[in-house]
Amino acid sequence: KELSSQLPDTSVVACDVGQHQMWVAQHMRFTSPRNHLSSAGLGTMGFGLPAAIGAKLGEPGRPVVSLMGDGGLQFTLPELASAVEAKVGIVVLLWNNHGYGEIKRYMERREITPLGVDIYTPDFLAIARGFGCAAERARDLEHLRELLRGAPADRPLIVEVLQAAPFHP
Repeated sequence: KELSSQLPDTSVVACDVGQHQMWVAQHMRFTSPRNHLSSAGLGTMGFGLPAAIGAKLGEPGRPVVSLMGDGGLQFTLPELASAVEAKVGIVVLLWNNHGYGEIKRYMERREITPLGVDIYTPDFLAIARGFGCAAERARDLEHLRELLRGAPADRPLIVEVLQAAPFHP
């Protein structure tokens, strides 16, 4: 909801696979065509970053945000180098729950022993900075607002949001 209130109507939101897909569908307002890019539930983890880069290259004047989880970002993480090289000013809002949270909850709700869902999670901020991106962890909602307002126009900004406790919708 906060992201929706902070973005202009012309913004593009490229959504990766995961729980954030559902949040976008429930809480974002889209008033113009081609504002929401999604793999439409096809399970293509990693879609959000290259989709955002492509959207920004296609329409440089529009603000572009990619919503991704820590698992999905690991599928296309090297694309950050391409975005820096192309001077693509996008925001990657990274939801970090240290694993495949949506899959883990699915397994737990069905009394399936979680397997392969608690993945190794690197220091995304250090990696992003190593690629030449701006990178920050949002401390709170006001800090998130500041980061969105001050995003650089000439390189990606990675904003990490840590999940503090188990999320149960």
